[in-house]
Order: sequence, then C-alpha cells, then structure tokens
Amino acid sequence: MFILKKRQYTWLDMYKIPFSCTPAAATVVTLQKALTALVNVLQVIVVANFLDGMISFLMNQSMEEGFSLWFILMLLMVSWKRVSYHIGRVFTDQIIIKGNQQVAREFLKKRAKLEYPLLEEPETEELINRVTDKLENKINQMLQSFLNFFVIYIPRIVGVLLIIAAHVWWLAVVVLVMTIPLIILSMRGGKNIYYANKEAAVHERRHKYLFGLLTGRETVEERSLFAYGEAVNRQWHGRYEAARKINMKAEAVYSASMHGGSIITGIFAAAISLIMIPLTASGALSVGMFISLSTAVYDLVNLVGRDLTKQVSQMAKYVEYMKDVTAFAALPEREEDTLIQTRECQKLPEMETLVFSHVTFCYPGSETPVLNNFSMELKKGVHYAVVGENGTGKSTLVKLMMGLYRDYDGEILYNGRELRTFSEEQWFGIFSCVFQDFAKYFLSIGENICLGTRRMDLDEEKISAFGSAYMQAAAQQIGIHDTILALKHGYETRLGKLDEDSIDLSGGQWQRIAMARALMNHAPVLLLDEPTAALDPVSESQLYEKFGEISRNHTTIFISHRLGSTKLSDHIFVLKDGCIQEQGSHKDLMAKRGIYADMYETQQSWYTKEKGGEV
Repeated sequence: MFILKKRQYTWLDMYKIPFSCTPAAATVVTLQKALTALVNVLQVIVVANFLDGMISFLMNQSMEEGFSLWFILMLLMVSWKRVSYHIGRVFTDQIIIKGNQQVAREFLKKRAKLEYPLLEEPETEELINRVTDKLENKINQMLQSFLNFFVIYIPRIVGVLLIIAAHVWWLAVVVLVMTIPLIILSMRGGKNIYYANKEAAVHERRHKYLFGLLTGRETVEERSLFAYGEAVNRQWHGRYEAARKINMKAEAVYSASMHGGSIITGIFAAAISLIMIPLTASGALSVGMFISLSTAVYDLVNLVGRDLTKQVSQMAKYVEYMKDVTAFAALPEREEDTLIQTRECQKLPEMETLVFSHVTFCYPGSETPVLNNFSMELKKGVHYAVVGENGTGKSTLVKLMMGLYRDYDGEILYNGRELRTFSEEQWFGIFSCVFQDFAKYFLSIGENICLGTRRMDLDEEKISAFGSAYMQAAAQQIGIHDTILALKHGYETRLGKLDEDSIDLSGGQWQRIAMARALMNHAPVLLLDEPTAALDPVSESQLYEKFGEISRNHTTIFISHRLGSTKLSDHIFVLKDGCIQEQGSHKDLMAKRGIYADMYETQQSWYTKEKGGEV
C-alpha cells in the first residue's frame, strides 16, 4: 500500500509507487515486458537460422536438421507478440485503478493536513495542481516509461549489440556510439517540456476558470443578462494561446532535435548495412544473419530514434515530477491528533472565559498589522457582536479563533490556557462557525447537515440513525425541518444541479442548512461571520433573532459590518484600525454618540419592517 512520506522521491519511485499499490499486478506486468524483451532479442537468432534453413532448402532441396524447431520458435514469438499487449493491459488497468485510489487518497490526506496559510499561497496551489492533475494518467505513464526503458528497450539494445559483437565487434561499438547522443538529447528534451508545462500551468489554470464562466450553469443568468461572453472569451483565448505557445515552443525544439538525430542515425544504419554486404560475401556473415541483423539494426534505429527517445523524455519529465512530489510531501502539516488527544477533546471543560491578550497579527508576507495589540474578554453564555467597517479585522479575528492562523503575537486564552497548547481536535471542538462564504455541498440535505459533525462517515445508514436524534433536531431549531419534510425525498433530497432529480434552494434556505450544520458540532462557542450578507436587512435580522433563540446556552459571537444583530447581543465590540475602539451594550454605545452610534443611525432605515421580506 502506498503511503506518502516526507522523503526524497527519485526516478526509482516511478516503479516503486505503482508496485506498492498493487504488487501482484505490477509483478505480472514486469514479467510480461521482460519476456517481450527476451523475445525481441532471440528473434534475431531465430529469424537468421530460419532464413538460412529456407535458403538451404531452396538451393539443395533438402531440409536441414533443426529447421522445424526454428520454425516453431518463430511462430511462438509471433503469437506472443499478439497476446502480450492484451495480457499486460488487463493487469495495467488494475494498477491504474488501485494506484489512483491509493495515491489520490494519500495526496488528499496530505492536502487536508496542510497549514491554512499555505493554501492561500499561489505557489502552493500551483504545486498541488501539478502533483494531482491527471493523476490516473501519471501513474500509468510512470510505470510504462520505467518498464519500457529498463525492462524492454535497454535489454533489447544490449542483446542486439551482443549478437552484432559476436559476429563483428566494431559494428556494435558504432551502433552504441550512435545511441548515446540521442539519449542525452531525449533527457534534455524531457526536462524542457516539463518546465514548459510548469510555466504554462499558470495560464492553463486561468483559462480553465474562464472557460467555466463561459460554459457553466452557475453563471448562465448573468452571462445572458450582461452579455459578457465576448469579453471573457477574449481573455480566455489570450490565456489559452499563451499556454499553447509555451508548450508548442518546447515541443518544437524537442521534435526538431529528435527528428534530426533520427535522420542522422538512419543514415548511419544504412551505411552499416552496406558495410555488412562484403562481410556476407566473404562468409563472415550468413545470408540469414545479414538479413536478420540488417532488420535488427533498422529496428534499433527506430527504437533509439523514436521509442527510446520518447521514453527517456517521459522519464526525464517524471524525474522532475518526483521533485514536485518531494516538495509536496515536505510541506508543513498541522500536528497529528492521537487517540488520547481525541479523548481529551471529549473531556474539554465548559468555557468560562475566552481572552485575547495583546494580540498582534500580520498576514504572511505583510508587515502591516491587521490586529494591533488587540485585547478582548468573552464570558460563558453571553451573546457578543463584533462590528466595524470592512477591512477592520473582523474576519481575521474569526480565523485566529478557528486556528486557521496560529502565528500571532500575544495570547488567546481558553479558561486561562493558550489555544496553541491544545491539540487540533480540541481546538476545533471549541468553535463552530458559519462563514460568510459558506459552502454549498451538492450532496443530500442530510449529508449537508451531518458534515458539521467532525470526521462524520457519510454512510446513508449511519446518517439515518444519527439524523433521527440530532440532524432533525438541528433542522427544527433553525426552522427548516418542515420545509425539508415537504420535499419528495425529505432529508435524502439531493441538492445542486448534478443529479437529474436534485433541487436547488433559495439563499435563505441554504443559510439555514449552513446554520443547522454548525449546530451539529455542539461547540461551546458559536461564530457567525457575516453569513447573511446576501440577505436583505429585514431577513437578516429575523434569522439572527431565530439563531439567538436556539443558542441561549452557548456563547455566541456575531461578526458583521451591518448592525442587524446588535440588539440581540448582550455586549458589542466596535473594531477600528485593528483594535477595539468602543464596547458595551447597544444602549450604552448609543449614549456615547461615538463610532457605533454613527454607524447605527446611518443603517437604521435598513431595518424598518417591510412586508414580504424573504427569510
């Protein structure tokens, strides 16, 4: 079984990775290719003896002893070549399927463990895309390139050279000298192509995104309304052409060098055949051996000039790919959680206080603090609101509490204990969050809600049993249970646009699903990071009110630049310039006539009750 480890991956892993996934199938394919290589070498001797026997029979009208054996061997070799590919294909398919499953699982596990800041770096995203893109093809091509080069082509070249050397030693030296430049050119060509693909990947990622805008169902309404197709199409074409030209240039240089080398090698092969004519006339070579060796030399030219160079190029490309796998495996991860840590998480004490003490935070690559000497104290069972204009650090505050960024100065204390001293499982067990850009999973409604239970196995039977107690209770609390039951398939209704009988929900319904998902975690602190930004102010206020009712036994934090949630809050923090400028109850802050009062009075007209407001 393949396990991704932090180590240096080399050209040997082109074989070791597929072999570790399916040892039996990889062994059979190796033996199949080794036997094919042996047949190709022995074919030179068998064909030579068969031809000599036929010539002797035609001239002397007598069958030489052993002729039947050569004939039978030739038939067996021809038969093997016919069935060999199909045998290898059956076992290669097993390697592709199982290899893709195991390698993809390991790569996904690794990606899930990466520190959050890494996932926001373009370089990391490009590395992950290069490693995981078309993984199924990579596994097959790695194995085929390795086996073709080391098990078929190299043994075949060596075998033919030994046969030539046994008759005319210097001819073997000449053929060998001709192969070396082509192999060097192939290796350089493979590296150039991989680096070109690496450079083009930036443009390819962009043009694929733009292509999705031009063809996807999600954008069809605005695409029709705003008629932006032509403008986006020009951008798509520009990115597409940039990627194509980079790849074409590398391919052109590679093809020119390979074809040029093949032409030169072909001329040498013709010269070698001419040299062998007088050797045959003098009796140094038999007629059958001359014909067989001439054919073998031309096959060798094609092998070196076309097949071998292609495989060497592929190998050089995957040697570079292994460097990317090495870099990917070396990316820093969050600390592993042990079983003991998980049990500790279950015993996590109820929250009494959550204190930010002089916290300063800058995003990676920036020297400007988003939070600057920030201090704040939260207590059990209190409803808080954190408000401020966009860009004041509200969402950054959520990311620090959620543990997405941990490289901050100062302390964040849960019951007096620094959050960074908790295990990941414990830390994530403290908070449950509904983000502004919450995810819409094209799964069933039940699966969408149950994803809020960490490490939930999405098995229908488990969801059914689990949902009867908690899932439906969460949906009832958030006020969407009756709506779900009214659907034809209830909680098993598929959402999105992937399935024929799937449905889509309104914005408010999706938000209720996201809030029900958050309730499944049973965390002591509930965070709402502007999840209702897409709703009108009246609907937002109503939804906050509903959420306030069901979270009375929790500590809740509403993050918003709109003030629809503030009257529901016991205590309000007003952020500006990365620190708290004002705090207190709604009444207290209005009496201060400061930042909060100005914001509230500006927005007050938004929250006038109107009929027909969608929830």
